[in-house]
Amino acid sequence: MKPAFQRFIKGIVRQTDGSRDEREDLYEELLTHLQCSFFDLQRSGYSEEEATTMAMRNFGDEQEIGRQLQQAMYPFRKEMLLALSISSLLFSYIVYISQLFIMGDAHIPWLIIAVMISSLLLFVTMQAIPILNRRFWINGLLLIHLFVFLYGFLLASDINSPLSIGLSIISILIIVLSIILLYRTTIYDFSTKGEMFYKDVRRLHFVNITTGLLLGAATLFWLWAALFFATDQLHIILVILSIPIVCWIISYAIQMRLLSKQKKKWAYAIASIQSIILLISVGYLLFNMFGGAIS
Repeated sequence: MKPAFQRFIKGIVRQTDGSRDEREDLYEELLTHLQCSFFDLQRSGYSEEEATTMAMRNFGDEQEIGRQLQQAMYPFRKEMLLALSISSLLFSYIVYISQLFIMGDAHIPWLIIAVMISSLLLFVTMQAIPILNRRFWINGLLLIHLFVFLYGFLLASDINSPLSIGLSIISILIIVLSIILLYRTTIYDFSTKGEMFYKDVRRLHFVNITTGLLLGAATLFWLWAALFFATDQLHIILVILSIPIVCWIISYAIQMRLLSKQKKKWAYAIASIQSIILLISVGYLLFNMFGGAIS
């Protein structure tokens, strides 16, 4: 196996976003094609050095092949991530400036976190560090990004200006795009067909992402309310609000672990209990909110 071929194929595969197993399969497939071309050229009478050079030249440009494979495997995913990260950066600065000049005060911690998360998302999208576990980083950043910009929506809607309407609409579009990408990258873009129970993996991902989004939205609502009505006990409220999120993370991890050990029934049981508890909690919250308003 020629080192030149290995370097060439690694340069192509490095530009794709698949999981490690998917990249290894792609690497082996492309390397086999390249070696077959090399052997054909040798049988045609070319020397080893000539056949090596011609095989790589006939294969195509490394950057172009990588770009085409990325687009074929994950159509428009990179463009969507670029649109999300750039629009998020612009939105963060506009909200901060609007708060500063219209309200006379601005949430600097939120700006720092929003810019950092959006910049990291742009950084990963541009494949600045090819060796990163892109599935882990993209999914993790999208999840954090979603919660940060849900809070950004609250900030935008609180600006005392007609500009607030436009910013709120933009924030909703950013949140919707973030949700779409989160579902896409977790359930569809990264294939799990090589794993046992891959359909169950996707179902549990869907259930957990959905419950996580509902839980995050409820947590941000209570945090927003606490900022206005209970600022003197904010640290206690933050601790209380973090407990359901920590439980959700632990439950999610346990389900995936059980599924990897082929304990499908236990994984579904935990997911069902988690969903039922969340639905009861949301129902109780809505009953108290609207029931109190009616009475």
